[in-house]
Amino acid sequence: MKKSFFLLSAFWFLLLAGVFPVIAQTATQSASVKELDAREDIPDLLAGVWQGKDRLVLFGKDGNEFAAVLRVFYAWYNDRAAEPASYAEYSTRDRNDATSRNAEHIEIKYITLAENESHTAGAYELQILYPRNKSYVYVPLAVIGENIYLDFLVKGSAQEVDFNPVLTSISKTTDESGRVSESLDLEGFWRDCGAASGLLVSPPHIDKERTGYYFYDNAFYHIRYWETDMPYTYAKAGFTDGEQSFVVDKYVRSAGKVYTCCTGRRTQIRNIQKSSELSGTYLFDSDGVICAFGSPYLVRLDGKKTRSDVQAITDETNAKRKPPQKPPFPVTFPNVRWPKIDELELYNPDTWNRRNLDIGK
Repeated sequence: MKKSFFLLSAFWFLLLAGVFPVIAQTATQSASVKELDAREDIPDLLAGVWQGKDRLVLFGKDGNEFAAVLRVFYAWYNDRAAEPASYAEYSTRDRNDATSRNAEHIEIKYITLAENESHTAGAYELQILYPRNKSYVYVPLAVIGENIYLDFLVKGSAQEVDFNPVLTSISKTTDESGRVSESLDLEGFWRDCGAASGLLVSPPHIDKERTGYYFYDNAFYHIRYWETDMPYTYAKAGFTDGEQSFVVDKYVRSAGKVYTCCTGRRTQIRNIQKSSELSGTYLFDSDGVICAFGSPYLVRLDGKKTRSDVQAITDETNAKRKPPQKPPFPVTFPNVRWPKIDELELYNPDTWNRRNLDIGK
């Protein structure tokens, strides 16, 4: 009985090593997880004033300041909801039914997840300490050009990207004439790093599920990840499609949470969905490092970078007065038909009494 048990165990080990050699290798070689550094310096791609449909956000490079202005009442009024305490020395906050007595003082540090070599896009995680909170809240976001996105992917395994966050997917080839041509190589594993609902003045909602992707030969494999209490490691998992085998990260950490695609100690992913294209709207950066989904969460305001710029926008908006609302029912005026003397029948005795009344007799 024992002999058959050991033979069966050896058979499954050899099968696993043949299908997923990388998984078998990582099972014997454990890599230490790198702790991502949180810095107070604002990344250059984040510095400036950003505007969304319901808020203005300032990442002030001078003094590493953070401020948030809420655009309430259909953007007719700007509420200085979060700002440093020193801002009250420059301008007094409004006191009305739409504002609180004191502004929220939010402390933020910045973690760099990945950046492209062109320095036009980057993925970051904001380590936020809200007032009256003892634990940090993490908000991941991506910058592509002049836009900020909350739903995004980062190419590559975390074990590689964490130690080398500056990435590029541009491959260069040289032909016989010496001419160099460039192309994007998007094939590989893409981690889903965006899990927060927004950059808010209170702790945001964090999604319990994420969706990673593997791009291969014009096919997109959807990999479901769900929140787990397992410790985060660089362990690998895999799946097959016919004769093709693919290896991805078993765990993904995002927004201070850990997500997994396999239960327990399993390393084989089940229920993989395959599609011929990505759903919805998406955008890749110029180096093929970050893929953002949906519309931008915030858009950079050109030339606006300081506290005074935010204050000028706030004062200009609050100085406007919305015109009165149109009445639900149109106003009607009386329509009186006054008789004309020329039209009266002068020689009709039946109208004489009427004429005498008209002239006051």
